[in-house]
Amino acid sequence: MARALDLPATAEALAAYRRGGGGLLAGGAVLAALAVGVGTFTDGAELVTWIVAGAAASVLLGLGRFAYARRFRRILSAGPWSAHPATAFSRAMSGEAVVLTAPDGAGRWVLRPIASRARWAAVRPVPVGVLWWCGDPAAGGVLAAPGGGELFRAKPVRGAAARRRAVARAEQAGLAGLPFPAQPQAAADAEARPRAAAVADAESPAAAVAAPSALTYARLAAHAEGWAAAGRNARTRRPEADVRAVPWWRVRTLRRIAGLTQVGGAAAVTAVMGGLLALDVIWPEPGSGGPDVLTSSVLLLLGAGWLVWACFAAWTRGVPVVRVLVRAATAPVPVERRYALVPEPVGEGALLVVFPAHGGPDDRPEGVLPLLPPDRPVEPTGTVELRGWLDRDGEPGGDGDAVVVAWCGERPLWPAGPYGEAGSRTAAELLDGPALVMEPERQS
Repeated sequence: MARALDLPATAEALAAYRRGGGGLLAGGAVLAALAVGVGTFTDGAELVTWIVAGAAASVLLGLGRFAYARRFRRILSAGPWSAHPATAFSRAMSGEAVVLTAPDGAGRWVLRPIASRARWAAVRPVPVGVLWWCGDPAAGGVLAAPGGGELFRAKPVRGAAARRRAVARAEQAGLAGLPFPAQPQAAADAEARPRAAAVADAESPAAAVAAPSALTYARLAAHAEGWAAAGRNARTRRPEADVRAVPWWRVRTLRRIAGLTQVGGAAAVTAVMGGLLALDVIWPEPGSGGPDVLTSSVLLLLGAGWLVWACFAAWTRGVPVVRVLVRAATAPVPVERRYALVPEPVGEGALLVVFPAHGGPDDRPEGVLPLLPPDRPVEPTGTVELRGWLDRDGEPGGDGDAVVVAWCGERPLWPAGPYGEAGSRTAAELLDGPALVMEPERQS
């Protein structure tokens, strides 16, 4: 029997989780050494107390991560991943709840993910999507986004009344009756078999249930219209500067992608800490002297460290990505296509599904582009100009995933990931969620 841990993405996610625990332990050790040094050479007792508290918290969090990593490994080594239709929502006093459709299609598993809200938001199915599960729903297990990365511990929700309320909300969100997505092990087996056998499996009636190729322009356009009518596309912010007319750092979204927002926050904190240190040096409080200067100095060093790290991350990761996006957005030759804007089943973004510029309601998707949340409402259907077609290294004609920017009228729709050509693994993974959500329409 295949194990969930045999999946490379899962093994890497578990290793990254353990490395995070090691980083927390190392940070706690550094803070403990700093507390010893401060306590030995100064009389800043209050500062030492805060440093010791930070060290203890870091060590405890690191030990907790190692304990969770051992639990993850035990669960992921005991069984395979299974993919389930899922919905999630926030409960007033009890955090998040996730409802999965059981393998029999009728049962419901009501679970509580144990994770910070920020980390869980990356995979939270909205409104109905797909999650992978490994474990025993009666005792707990591990949740992950499709693909098997970013692991989350989950426990069953206690109390029959709480479970009934969660199931009722899940049914209202459209969970009932949805078909199962392709299972992870089935997909892996199909890749391992000869190509002819894989093609035969893909053409079978069972595989056609959730096949993204069953989507048509008419069905996706109707889905997009319904999403827009529900108001989920009604986000309005101040219009951004035109990247064709101004440097990229004047475009709000590109600043955020590059990491300049974080750099600005770190610079502001460092400036404040520097101002406090200057005040302590120039106008020290009577009788306080050294400790106040020492505290301000340590805070200034921490702020400066954050600033250096933010600048390094922006320069090495964010700015190169932005440069490729700008080159794609300003590429000279546009390609016109029809589109349907549908919600991304996981997260708050949207999917721009593109079709041939001239065709009919039965056209199949030509490609799909994941988008960052637009700054203003976008029409659910229409035409866009696609520009770019650069690989991820920024060189035309490379072997990497294509970087494409869609222009809707006079404004760009910034991508959240590479463009997926029809028939590619990227397109199949992106379109699997809409295919699952829209299956009841096809059956009716």
